[in-house]
Order: sequence, then C-alpha cells, then structure tokens
Amino acid sequence: MSHKIGITACSNPMHPSFSADLARLCQILRELGFDPVLSPCLYDNGSGFSGTGAERADAFMNLYCDPEITDIFDVSGGDMANEVLPYLDFSVIAASSKRFWGYSDLTVSYTHLRAHETK
Repeated sequence: MSHKIGITACSNPMHPSFSADLARLCQILRELGFDPVLSPCLYDNGSGFSGTGAERADAFMNLYCDPEITDIFDVSGGDMANEVLPYLDFSVIAASSKRFWGYSDLTVSYTHLRAHETK
C-alpha cells in the first residue's frame, strides 16, 4: 500500500503554465511509491484565486481529515495564506500526525500550526 500525499495551494493559485511541472511532480511521487491527492484549489479559477479563503481552507482540512494521507505539500507561495486561517480547525490539525510542507507565504500557516500544537 502506498502512502498518500496531499497537494494543495493555500496561498496564491498556480498558473496553468505550471500544469506540466505538477504532472511531473506527481509522476516522481508515484515512482517513489506515493499516491498524490490533488486539492481542487490549485489553479487560478479565473478570478485571480483558486477559491475563497474558506474554500481553500476546506480543501486543506479535507486533506487533514483523510486518514490515508501522511503528508501535505503546499505548492503555493505569495501573499494569500492568511485568508485561510480563520477557517482552519486547529484541533484536528493538532491531533494529526501528518507532516506539512511548504515555503514562502506559508510561514504564516506554519506559525499558526505550531502555536496550536498540543504540547
């Protein structure tokens, strides 16, 4: 059984020109024995966003709630990650053993996730 890895974008959306890069990332993950699970909030939906803050948070929490997902990679960066914070369920996140990976604007998410961890 392979491990599932969630891929999401809590901050700025991916430009469609990166679809080949995402496909390559998924191919590499599969070759390493992982099963990528793509968030519905990855690409620009035509509004400059990949969803509202609530929609991106819901997609993120769905990855956290899937018991088969071991890691979550946020492939976004930019300046919109703070929009998801009011909608995250930090009790679910704190109780999870999932690893969260990201960069750039995701520092705001890391800070909140660490602040809400159980000690």
